[in-house]
Amino acid sequence: MRGWTHAEEEALRVLAPLGGPELALAFDRSLRSVYNRAWRLGIRIGGRSCEKNLRTSSPAILREITRLSQASLCPGCAKRPMGVNRTGLCGPCHLNGLRTVHEIEIATADAQRKLWAARSKLQRRRRSLEAVES
Repeated sequence: MRGWTHAEEEALRVLAPLGGPELALAFDRSLRSVYNRAWRLGIRIGGRSCEKNLRTSSPAILREITRLSQASLCPGCAKRPMGVNRTGLCGPCHLNGLRTVHEIEIATADAQRKLWAARSKLQRRRRSLEAVES
């Protein structure tokens, strides 16, 4: 018996309108397993979807959920499948990493500016002391 991944649980939330048998096929699990997990997560299986009718595009959705459920999880958060091939992270973790890099560059630029200001101040002091001594 294998456990449910976070990605499968999120997919179950989105695909719940498909119905139990379709979900069991998509997740390659028993119907009872799908119903039990949905009940534990508070998800109503086979209800109406206000966004769109998922039954019309079920083959494509089933293929996508099968691909996502078999994908490796992001090493950064272990919640979502890897989505960015260059870094091996999911989308949100990849963007957080980029944000961190930019924040480091900003901090470095601010520190460099403060260093230049301190050097300029020291140079002005030395010049003023030389002018007083001469």
